Amino acid sequence: MDSDDLVRRIRRLEDRAELRELADRYCLAMDDSDWDVLAGLFTDDAEMAGVTGRHKVIGALRSIRSGYGRTIHTAIGQVLRFADDDHASGVVAARGELAIAGQTVLCAMRYLDDYARVDGVWRFARRTLEFSYALPWTDMAGAMTDEHPVRWP
Repeated sequence: MDSDDLVRRIRRLEDRAELRELADRYCLAMDDSDWDVLAGLFTDDAEMAGVTGRHKVIGALRSIRSGYGRTIHTAIGQVLRFADDDHASGVVAARGELAIAGQTVLCAMRYLDDYARVDGVWRFARRTLEFSYALPWTDMAGAMTDEHPVRWP
């Protein structure tokens, strides 16, 4: 292995660690309603929640979050594919515990992500959320077998 190959391999490991931390920072910022930190995690032309543009994305997330009480978002796994040195895509498996309308709602979800390195920092370029289930705590026994596993209070 030559030194250039070693440098590339180390850089890719650093990229993976940075992208994993990006997913974790998103979870913490959402739970803390830290809109400034959250804004820094997205590219200027990011897409999420049906809108385009960093400030519109944050506005949409802020609106959604305003209907919740305490939340705990946890990224539990991430699979990545690199297109080049500055672009990647991935899937983040996550869980959520959400206080909504006086109920505790549990959910399992996947974020389908596109990432871009901008000014040397990895950011979300596109983020799509898919739910496997989202149910009130009292209905969790049927989360894996229920015909309609996504129900919001």
